[in-house]
Amino acid sequence: MSLFRFDKDMGAVYLLSHPAESGFPASASQLVELLEQSDFADFDIIHANIGKLFTSKDTDNESLVIAMAVGGEITIRVDENNMMAEATIVTARGGNIVSMDMAEKALKDAGVKHGVNKTVLEQFLAQQFEQPPGEVYSTIVAHGRRAKNGEDAKFVRLCMTAQDRILAPQRKDGGKVDMRDLGAIITVKPGAPLMKRIPPTKGETGYTVFGDVLEPKPGRDFDLQVLEGTKLDPNDPNVLVADAKGVPVAVPRGMRVDDVLCYNNVDVSTGHIEFDGSVIVSGDVKEGMRIKATGDVTVIGFVECAFVESAGAVTIMQGAIGRKRSDNDEFSCSVKAARTISIGYAQYSHIETQQDLFVERQALHCDLSAGRLIRVGKGDTPRGKLIGGKVLNALRIETGELGAPSGTRTRIAIAQNWFELKEKQKEFKSFEKRLTEKVMELSKAKAKANKSPQSTKRDAFLKKLEESEKQLNLHYQRNQRNIKIIQQKLSRLLHTCRVKVNELMHPGIEVTIAKDSKQFTRIYPPHSVKLDEGKITQQFNAQ
Repeated sequence: MSLFRFDKDMGAVYLLSHPAESGFPASASQLVELLEQSDFADFDIIHANIGKLFTSKDTDNESLVIAMAVGGEITIRVDENNMMAEATIVTARGGNIVSMDMAEKALKDAGVKHGVNKTVLEQFLAQQFEQPPGEVYSTIVAHGRRAKNGEDAKFVRLCMTAQDRILAPQRKDGGKVDMRDLGAIITVKPGAPLMKRIPPTKGETGYTVFGDVLEPKPGRDFDLQVLEGTKLDPNDPNVLVADAKGVPVAVPRGMRVDDVLCYNNVDVSTGHIEFDGSVIVSGDVKEGMRIKATGDVTVIGFVECAFVESAGAVTIMQGAIGRKRSDNDEFSCSVKAARTISIGYAQYSHIETQQDLFVERQALHCDLSAGRLIRVGKGDTPRGKLIGGKVLNALRIETGELGAPSGTRTRIAIAQNWFELKEKQKEFKSFEKRLTEKVMELSKAKAKANKSPQSTKRDAFLKKLEESEKQLNLHYQRNQRNIKIIQQKLSRLLHTCRVKVNELMHPGIEVTIAKDSKQFTRIYPPHSVKLDEGKITQQFNAQ
């Protein structure tokens, strides 16, 4: 015979008779134990009422209510960005579970309109059958969609340049390559397509879970640069074509067509070369010779104790080799370029570029300088060797080995633009001080003028002071922008600069980053050397 009665309408479990009358159960703990063994074990036990049954002889009906059926509950929480809705369920304790209708109503009441994943919601509700009574669990049931920003205008080259052609020489019969076969694709004729502009995209709108539309940022638009020897295709303004015969040279957002001089070798028979255009040498540049060009310079062979200078890019397939020198002597071999320098091998040479320097195999006892990256070796993980000499400046260096097992002195200096930026920062702050002093002088003059008797002369003077004040404010705002820009450049420089060694760093290395220097006297495995809070530190690769 059951001790309990269940009222479905009230959801209440009653004890049929008061323990004081029946003598059973004998204690509150025994009653709880019997309840937990009954069909009402999942119900919410009212311990306060059970306690009263054994401390009071009051037999009113309400005191006999010892448990209640509690239905499942669901709540919805939306994150602060309105991009996710999280549902939380407290499972039923004897009552009804949370239904799909209840869940959808809770989402509607919370204002969630978009991004509800019905499959996830169904699986979430189904977990109620696996969870114990009164358990709390949560999951994300709705996601907003972020706006997809538009893509900037892109520029696709439609022809190869001399550098492309040299870095990918033609195969001959039998699979061999002829490094000196430049082929006909180096030059272009009038009308030949050079570059195509792909217009920017507008992007795609997004939405929050509340249904608010998120507007995308459209891509930036850039025009094709129409330079020497080129023009826009009359039938398609997004295509750049050649307007003259010559060698195509790639530049940011455009191309130009240079006149080109081609030589087998540059030696005493050709004399020094100074040319307004591009120069291609299928052989070598011999000792003592000079090449100076406004376009790209391409050498298939060696530059041997010679001088090459370009306002464009320089590619030397084999290498640049000079003679061993004393510390104070000039290098007998020098390569300078405004744009990227690509070189197979370098020894006893001065190599300087305003952009990137790529050395395919190794650099021995050279002075190197680059505006951005110096990479010694090929691919994403270069394994070339940088031994001896100096790196005068660069933003980043990446090499396989740095130095030599014999402890050859190798001096590395990067982020040397720091000094120039600090000097500019000092100038701007000094100018800010002078502007502040001028503003104070104007304020005093203005206060003094306001105290004097009103007159035409006074009013004209005050007007002049106001104009001066406006000009000073403009100068001050411009100077503040300059200070902010310099600070951003300094932060970016110090955050980006580093020396990355992919194999070994040998003893005898001296590294200078900005104004801090450090010497290394032992062998180190793969790691990076960078600046942390103004001091040079090493960060080793995870094994």
